[in-house]
Amino acid sequence: MQPDMVVSWEQHLKSGNVWRVQVELAMQDTPDDFYTYNVEVYVVASTQSLAQYIAATMYPDYEGIFVDDEPTRTAP
Repeated sequence: MQPDMVVSWEQHLKSGNVWRVQVELAMQDTPDDFYTYNVEVYVVASTQSLAQYIAATMYPDYEGIFVDDEPTRTAP
């Protein structure tokens, strides 16, 4: 099956549909060793709120989620 249309990463960037989301996750190696680490995810979404929702769904055990105020316009 061939697609009728392909929307590339570059087209999403130009359209303002790519959001940089920073997700803070907890990690515990031992009972006394607890720390957090940050994951940077680029999400294709039409709004900032949708990008946050998608990231929260991908990382449900997050400690914090921070989405840029403006969409990303250049390749990461």
